[in-house]
Amino acid sequence: MSFISKLSKGLKGAAQALQSDEYEINGTKIQCIHCGHQHFELGEAQLNTAGFTFINLDWANESASILACKKCSHIMWFAKSVKKVV
Repeated sequence: MSFISKLSKGLKGAAQALQSDEYEINGTKIQCIHCGHQHFELGEAQLNTAGFTFINLDWANESASILACKKCSHIMWFAKSVKKVV
């Protein structure tokens, strides 16, 4: 296999990975609890606490992963980071 064909194959795989919109957590593929769809938009939100906000340390709060279903728009929150399914 030539260098060009290997490079082409690698770039195609990278492009597919970037377009992937399926996620998993702890080895389990995530599906929408409302409609059963498995394609999501990924986001992140800060889990603010009153104590840290009071002393202007919001940046020190933990974050949550947010998945919005592309079919029904149901939003699910995860305390741990979700992983993209390749």
